Amino acid sequence: MPFWTYILHCNAGRFYTGHTDDLERRIWQHENGVIPGFTRNFLPVKLVWSQEFTTREEAKAAEKQIKGWSRKKKLALIRGDWASVSRYTKSKGSPSTSSGQSVVVRERVIALLREEAQRAYPDECCGILLGAGEAITDALPAPNVHSAPRTHFEIDPQALIDAHRAARSGGPQVLGYYHSHPAGPPHPSATDRAEAAHDGKLWAIVCEDAIGWWRDTPDGFTELPYPLVRA
Repeated sequence: MPFWTYILHCNAGRFYTGHTDDLERRIWQHENGVIPGFTRNFLPVKLVWSQEFTTREEAKAAEKQIKGWSRKKKLALIRGDWASVSRYTKSKGSPSTSSGQSVVVRERVIALLREEAQRAYPDECCGILLGAGEAITDALPAPNVHSAPRTHFEIDPQALIDAHRAARSGGPQVLGYYHSHPAGPPHPSATDRAEAAHDGKLWAIVCEDAIGWWRDTPDGFTELPYPLVRA
């Protein structure tokens, strides 16, 4: 069952953010004042943005994240102005991404991570996250060269060398890494924590029904809100 996070534009220029498992029905309820509370007091309302998620937890996390944003940042999201979303994230008064703020990721990257995890099962898949600034625009699958790939991962060193060489030549930057947990949750394992470089890179950890997003800080892994997904 899919879930959605959505934004409504309400009377007096106000915004309302929510989540649901039936977007069409929920918007009808808002438009007709069926749901008591904020939107009933600011009719009429109009759907201006929505995003589909695989789990309710992801949709709720996105709702919570967006509710904490400034009006300018919400407007940038509605416009699909991802450069401004990233700029407002890093602007004065906003939490730094290194301390837990989320990133932007392309929809096809999410699909690729899930496909790679399914393809590699029951082994762990692994690869490199590419992009610019705080936007993940691509993922580069790499061979898992660890001797015990069902419970560990090691990205092929040549893949890392090639990715960094391409970045130095003007290609997308290496923003982080991904791997899967075929039989575990999308959280850093004890091995992940022991072997992490604490270099500020992003980590995506893929399990059967979710993707966990983390930053490997000098103080350990910091969980990130579910990233905004762009087409």
